[in-house]
Amino acid sequence: MLVSIKYRLVILAMPKCASTSLERALSGRVDLVLRGMPQVKHTPYRKYDRFLRPYLDSYTKEPLEVVSLIREPVDWLHSWWRYRGRPGIPDPANSTAGMNFTAFVEAYLDGQRKPADVGRQARFVSTADERLGVDRLFRYERLEVFLDWLGARLNGPVTIGHENRSPHKGSAELPKTLSAELRRELARDFELYEGATG
Repeated sequence: MLVSIKYRLVILAMPKCASTSLERALSGRVDLVLRGMPQVKHTPYRKYDRFLRPYLDSYTKEPLEVVSLIREPVDWLHSWWRYRGRPGIPDPANSTAGMNFTAFVEAYLDGQRKPADVGRQARFVSTADERLGVDRLFRYERLEVFLDWLGARLNGPVTIGHENRSPHKGSAELPKTLSAELRRELARDFELYEGATG
C-alpha cells in the first residue's frame, strides 16, 4: 500500500498487479509505504478502512481517494499459478510445480486449499458488508491508463519497471465447463473488472 497525504491518495497493493514495481517507482514520492510481509504490503480495503483510515484522516481535511488495479480474473489466477511454480518457493505446500493450470483452478474452486489459497480480488477491494470500497479501479491490462492518471495526480510522469514477474509457462486455457463454473463463482470479480477504467 502506498499513501500520499499531499496528493490525497491511497493505492492498495492488489497482489499480482504490479505492486512491487509501483512500490519501487513511487516510494520516494509518497508519505507511507507498507511493504515486506505480504499480509501488510497487501492490506485489503476493509483493514485499511478499519485501522488506517481513521489515523490518516486525522492529518487531512479532505478525504483520501483510494484506488486499486484489478486484473482479468482468469489471467490473475494464471499469474498466481505461474508465480507459485517458480523454483525455491519458501513453502512447498504452496508450490504448483507439477500441477497444471486446470488442477490449480479446480483446487481454487474446491475451497481455495493450498496451493490455490489466493483469495479474491473482489473481496480485496470491498467493505466488510461486500460493497465496493475503493473509489476507482483501473485495469491492470491497461497499466498505461493508470500510470497516465497517476502522473497527472502526482504532478509528474510515472514509469515503472517489471519487478517480481511470474515465470512464463503454460496456457491459461480451461475446459469449457470449468471456465463456466469459474465465471459463475467469480461473477463479482468479473463485474468489477468489466466496470474498471481502461
